[in-house]
Amino acid sequence: MKATRIIFSMFMLFTIMVIVNACSENDLELVNPNGLSPETFFKTEAQVQSAVNAAYANLQTRGLYSRHMFFSQDNMSHENDGNPQLEADKRQYLDFSFDSSHGPIADYWESCYRGINKANFVIGNEELINEIEESIMSNATKQKFIGEAKFLRALYNFLLVTRFGDIPLITEIPTTTEGIAKSSASEVYALIISDLQSASSSLFNKSDEDNGRATKGAAIALLGKVYLFLGEHSLALTEFNKLSGYALEPNYFDNFTEETEHGVESIFEIEYDDALGAGAK
Repeated sequence: MKATRIIFSMFMLFTIMVIVNACSENDLELVNPNGLSPETFFKTEAQVQSAVNAAYANLQTRGLYSRHMFFSQDNMSHENDGNPQLEADKRQYLDFSFDSSHGPIADYWESCYRGINKANFVIGNEELINEIEESIMSNATKQKFIGEAKFLRALYNFLLVTRFGDIPLITEIPTTTEGIAKSSASEVYALIISDLQSASSSLFNKSDEDNGRATKGAAIALLGKVYLFLGEHSLALTEFNKLSGYALEPNYFDNFTEETEHGVESIFEIEYDDALGAGAK
């Protein structure tokens, strides 16, 4: 019986040694070829579009157009007033008593930078996108999607710089947890202008694009607005004169109803879909 146990123990020891020696650290870090990763992504048009769609999604957060954008803009401009039920953090907009601990403003900041991060993911992989075969994805479509990412990065940066002034200017996905120093507002505006100029040259016209996606007209109009904020009125007029195919709604109220959305006066809309639930793109 003892001999049997010794032989069995020696056999188990030999087996364990074989298994250990057969293992390699490299074998433990194999990448699933069927899984998604930055190295295996951007191979199809559907993948590129899904990455761009993700950059739109942050416009629909509570920090931006799903809720707090309207409270902050309308209350601080005093285009409206609060009723007795107005929550304290919304009332702070009316008298400008908020500080860095204000939750909705932190949500605004975070939503913009998450959107910038997603846009940078697309822009930073421009080379991979352009390597997709023409038979899979046309060059015009590739440039259009890259243009959408640049438009969105410009829009998020515009929302930040007009609210905070000097801000961290992030053009690549951060690889460390270290903070990023602020850049001057002029540097931020320079990137916004560059992104919009590039986007306007590659985006599709409104008539050729799906509702809710950035268009050539949207990029041109936002660039004109940026110039207005910078006091460059002649440059703004030059951009606005490039716009065509738009007009004022005969009935102004049609700008605000679901049945008449995407009308002739609409340049860019944040798209929601009731069928997909709140905040769905």
